[in-house]
Amino acid sequence: MTRKIRLSKQQQRQIDRRRRVDTQDDTRLTPGIVVTHHGHDLLIEDAEHHLHRGRARRTVGRLTTGDRIRWHRDEQDNVVIEQREDRRNLLIRPDAYGKKKMMAANIDQVLVVTSVLPWMNPDVVERTLVAVFALPATPVIVLNKTDLLAEIGAAERERIESTVALWESLGFEVIRTSVKSGEGIETLRSRLHDQITLAVGLSGVGKTSLSREITPSADQAAIGEISAFNREGTHTTRASTLYRFTDGEGGLIDAPGVRDFPVEDVPPSALDDAFPEIHAASAYCRFNDCRHVNEPGCAVRAGVASGDILERRLAQYQAMRQTGS
Repeated sequence: MTRKIRLSKQQQRQIDRRRRVDTQDDTRLTPGIVVTHHGHDLLIEDAEHHLHRGRARRTVGRLTTGDRIRWHRDEQDNVVIEQREDRRNLLIRPDAYGKKKMMAANIDQVLVVTSVLPWMNPDVVERTLVAVFALPATPVIVLNKTDLLAEIGAAERERIESTVALWESLGFEVIRTSVKSGEGIETLRSRLHDQITLAVGLSGVGKTSLSREITPSADQAAIGEISAFNREGTHTTRASTLYRFTDGEGGLIDAPGVRDFPVEDVPPSALDDAFPEIHAASAYCRFNDCRHVNEPGCAVRAGVASGDILERRLAQYQAMRQTGS
């Protein structure tokens, strides 16, 4: 004989509520996007750009900034997220303890912000490019604080300029900016139109100040509400936050300072996109499986010998290829 399981009144109410949600027409759910979050507390935006605080059902899973969701208000007028739409992409980074953490989802392009002072190690920029291509999304390198070029030594200035020139010669878009002088601000603003853009960069490169400068059309009331939600009176960034523009569907995701991205399981195409000169030269190697170490007839090593390929970039490529394999 099958034993009948007796449910408590609370369990029965939960089941009935779940059934009502499951059977309701999806058109009755309101579309929205996650603006920022703290633990289980979420700040979402509806189609009219109004902000609401709410929580997601456990069945929805973990959410991050940029997630497209569908929600409704329950009997107590609480905002309840019922569904998450499929993600186009998801950017993950390790936290201070090495644990993988979702940074943002559904990103169109990524601003990889470096600066004259402090100057970011080119290896970090190039690792970030690989992660962006792997999303996939479009990277835009931003050299910020260009007004400080006149204040640094000639050797350091030449090192920065030569690195930026290399990136440009390889086909990467580089925009030079300065909040102080206004250089490149309008160019960068136009690049953000109708795009969901993520800004990443080490703490100190001026990323947050730059974000505020290039988003004058952002709803100031919304910024105030976001700041209140973040329990901060300043724009110091802790959680990723989406600032929407009032003149279009674009928006800028301001993210915590990032030091590195994991490169596990990176598709070979992402490495090829981030190291196009190595990819192009490898087509002329004698062996199809050439590792570009000491194999005879290696066109990539020949490129290094001739100065067409930097030894530093080849070492970076090989390290990431080994890690991602």
